[in-house]
Amino acid sequence: MPKRISNRAVLGKEMMVVQDSQALIKAQRNISVPFELLVRLGDGREVAVTFIKILRLLPGKRIVALASCDGQQLLVKAFLGRTASRYAIKERKGVEHIIGAGVRTPELFWKAEMIDGHGQILAFEYLDNSLSLQDQWDQARDDDARVDVLTRAVIIIAKLHNQGVVQTDIHLANFLMSRNRIYTIDGGGIVRKSESPLPIRGSLGNLSVFFAQFFPKYGEFVQLVFPAYEAVRGWVADPDRMMSLHEEITLSRESRKRNYLDKAFRDCTRFVCQSDFGRFMVCRRSLFDKEMQELLRNPDRLIDSGEILKNGNSATVARVRLSDRTLVIKRYNTKNSIHGLSRAFRKSRAWTSWANAFHMEFLGIRSLKPVAMLEYRIGPLRRRSYFVTEYVEGPDALARLGSLETPDDEMEALVLLLRNLSESKISHGDMKATNFLMADDGPVIIDLDAMREHKNSESFQRAYNKDMDRFMKNWEDHPELASQFEGLLIKFPSR
Repeated sequence: MPKRISNRAVLGKEMMVVQDSQALIKAQRNISVPFELLVRLGDGREVAVTFIKILRLLPGKRIVALASCDGQQLLVKAFLGRTASRYAIKERKGVEHIIGAGVRTPELFWKAEMIDGHGQILAFEYLDNSLSLQDQWDQARDDDARVDVLTRAVIIIAKLHNQGVVQTDIHLANFLMSRNRIYTIDGGGIVRKSESPLPIRGSLGNLSVFFAQFFPKYGEFVQLVFPAYEAVRGWVADPDRMMSLHEEITLSRESRKRNYLDKAFRDCTRFVCQSDFGRFMVCRRSLFDKEMQELLRNPDRLIDSGEILKNGNSATVARVRLSDRTLVIKRYNTKNSIHGLSRAFRKSRAWTSWANAFHMEFLGIRSLKPVAMLEYRIGPLRRRSYFVTEYVEGPDALARLGSLETPDDEMEALVLLLRNLSESKISHGDMKATNFLMADDGPVIIDLDAMREHKNSESFQRAYNKDMDRFMKNWEDHPELASQFEGLLIKFPSR
């Protein structure tokens, strides 16, 4: 039995901090590894579990980590607080459902209770050098490789559905490849819906949640991989069923989009969000270091000392350099008191740009990469606002295309970007060529505050026509480019 020494124990030549559940709950996100946790096994023995690397953290509630105990590497899930027992039981039942469906999952070695009685731990087999299907998707070089990844996933999903089992948190990261075998993980997201095979409606609903996570441009993959799912279920191909699946995917994608954008405005794993009577701030957590905090305390100071890219009545744009990166700060100005009053009761343009940037990210359409957003307020009334993005190196579309003898590839890439916007019924609102930067790896949309998603085709068609008229106006002095763009845009269903 390990000896407890105050709040520290000796491990080799180093001092190892010994934690308990209350300390871990209080620490929230500020948990340092390595640390030891003393737990009591089912047979009454007390053992020390060393947490080596935190893989996932839900502050005050759950820690998923690489750990070791008695010289064995483990994947541990620590459940904290009053709900610990409930969620530990849910995880164990989920694992049993996966096994019962004949699907492979990491072995659950043991369960234990934390010494202070306020937490539970489950210790699983650790799959060394494993690769998730999400990793394989990200590394895929072509569409054939992506279709292969999806096919593997839907076959496992079909096996679960055959036993009435559903993975509620269904995504590629919950399938691990190890030693040429696929393992399904996250028992906490596994529920049994029925003792018999899952009905068609429930099956399509769960599949739609899975497919909705992929960018719309991969929508054609559904009809390529769905037959593999049908084969495992023993279903005969049915066009009406395929149509129903696509309808379900559209609904699931809309729901997922709302959740995705909602998270961009609140404190969570990805974002730091601070709000009080005088200001609202949100920043990507991974970039919220001391320099970024200083920038957000006084963005005007960095704008004044930075390189001014635009200095207009409505906005001031400056390139600023931090120690390890270059950013762009866009300050939205008020032209006069009447203009300021009219803006005070609406979402700020920085707020809109922040939301639209993440909407583009959700759709897989390249735009400015958002870093932070700041609003100065008086209670509910908005005042000045700031939108901070990563700096994109490259000329605007007019300068780039006008300088090339044969800009075919660049034009096709730009038209593809416009097509992706069109397919999602999104209008830009200001199609000046200077609002498209031609980076080395493709065009990037900037100036996002006038962008709008349309709910009906008539509204979109009107806005689309205005966008295209303004876009073609860019090339009035370049008739050859204008003619070529007309030929490319004529292929659009909306054109």
